[in-house]
Amino acid sequence: VALAVVGASTVALSGKPTQFAPGSATPPAGELTVSPPAGEPTVSASATAKPVAGRKVGPFAEYSGGYRVVAVGSAPVSAKRVQLTWAVNSTDVRFFSYCPGLASKHTSLDAEIAIDGEPAAISVNCLSEVNQATGAESRLGVSAGDTVTVTYTVTGAQDMKGAGRQLPTIPAKGTVHFAVAEKVPFNQYPLPDRPARLEPPKPDGMASEPGTRVVRSDRADPNKPVSVTMPWHRGYDFTVVPQTPGIYGVSVNGVTVLTGEVYDYAGNGPNASCQVERNDQAVCVPGLESVRDGDEVTITVTAQHATGPWLAELRSQWQG
Repeated sequence: VALAVVGASTVALSGKPTQFAPGSATPPAGELTVSPPAGEPTVSASATAKPVAGRKVGPFAEYSGGYRVVAVGSAPVSAKRVQLTWAVNSTDVRFFSYCPGLASKHTSLDAEIAIDGEPAAISVNCLSEVNQATGAESRLGVSAGDTVTVTYTVTGAQDMKGAGRQLPTIPAKGTVHFAVAEKVPFNQYPLPDRPARLEPPKPDGMASEPGTRVVRSDRADPNKPVSVTMPWHRGYDFTVVPQTPGIYGVSVNGVTVLTGEVYDYAGNGPNASCQVERNDQAVCVPGLESVRDGDEVTITVTAQHATGPWLAELRSQWQG
């Protein structure tokens, strides 16, 4: 089961650290389960969970990169462990951690994750900066509807300055924040406000390289697929440059080779590269194993939920 991490919000109960487990990516209005630190009673709080762009749960953004934080907990670094309850709604999950207050900004804590006491084969580094652009992902033996205990255990520490070195002891200062985030369907994700003026999508440096074709969205309908025919030559480099949020993809002869979701107006879209040896065209995409150098292939760019123009840079040629 593929699992992948996002943000959270803070509820203060008696001034003590709390752990949140809403129970699903879209919990019923008015329900929020709060799992306090070990040894303290479970408390139920009233809250209404509505998709709101920019809202935070603790130190994490509640929504980030297509995921929503659904459980978050914290503990002093000296405790070496954060434990929370996760009511599984989606098995596409990410795990985030954040450790402010460490003795040095160069310190990194090593940690492991366990599900119901079973190691999840996930190693996580906890730093003094919040980073929700990436998060630990893995395959975990859970299913939607399960309620599991997730344990985040600090196992060591490193000094990342220069060449880096393992520290003999785990620092006593600082706080560990840990979060579980589930994938949210695109149409349920709160997008940021649309800018008053959008810059038109512009090709990058790849557009001027030999063998690259630049295709643009249909002027009347940005969600209309656009296809071109090109000669196949030892793989591909594809990049989509969007103007608006949406789900963008590229296929070759009907075989999907690239898909990605965009949640902002920054103009950064998905890309994919595949460079293969001659007579070994199945290295990247087995569905294209019958394609040979020189064959004409149909490349199709698709968009869903796009509300503005986009362009794509397409090259089926191994440079170098």
